[in-house]
Amino acid sequence: MTVQNCDIPTVFSGYEQIIFIDVETTGLSVKENQIIELAAVRRFESGSLADEKEIDLLVKLPAGEKNPEEIVELTHITDEMLESEGISENEAVDAFLDIIYPAEKTLIIAHNAQFDLSFVLKMLEKYEKSIPVSFDILDTFTVLKDRKAYPHSLKDAIVYYEIVGVENSHRAIDDVKALCEVVKHMKTEKDDLEDYINLIGVHRVHGLQGERIGGISYCVQLLGSKNKRLPDFFREGKRLYEPEKLKETRPLNFKE
Repeated sequence: MTVQNCDIPTVFSGYEQIIFIDVETTGLSVKENQIIELAAVRRFESGSLADEKEIDLLVKLPAGEKNPEEIVELTHITDEMLESEGISENEAVDAFLDIIYPAEKTLIIAHNAQFDLSFVLKMLEKYEKSIPVSFDILDTFTVLKDRKAYPHSLKDAIVYYEIVGVENSHRAIDDVKALCEVVKHMKTEKDDLEDYINLIGVHRVHGLQGERIGGISYCVQLLGSKNKRLPDFFREGKRLYEPEKLKETRPLNFKE
């Protein structure tokens, strides 16, 4: 499945390559759960389809482990699919790194980037590997929370921007395709996406999922601030993420 009509390099002309990622996992804990599907699409600055490369990988679970029933219901990824169609984690790591061109200016885009990247970085670290380029991050989840009222899932973004021809299926490659379209509509709606690069909004109650990612600024993101965006607060030195000041956390729901 190739992402069609996705002229993203013109949206972010300062980057040599754009990489969209999405993962499906066995749960929310980076320490206890793992990736079962990894999708990524790379676009080069030229915008040529010849320069596009993508992966859509099912990843086998360790021997004896099962995909939780609630995850099967959400993603429709069964143990049988993982066993018959999946590849090993090590193979998934190599395939992911293979699509990354050694460009100096790389932008990684994800919806809830803290979640997706935390799992990807953990998987790479397990095999003593890392993303082979320095990169910036755009979290469209953070952007959307400044643009519209709750809820803020990828599905809600698709509805909000009235995007046709894509869906949020909780299958990683479909979500990457949808995300590409969401970014274009975000750019058309308001030309300020660059202000959100390397900035992630943190829930004031739930706190941060996973560990801090190097080079990222974290700010507590309150909903309903009509006159200011999160980048404005950050520039003023306000709402900087300090875990000890967050309220006692409540249990998380599954990734929307």
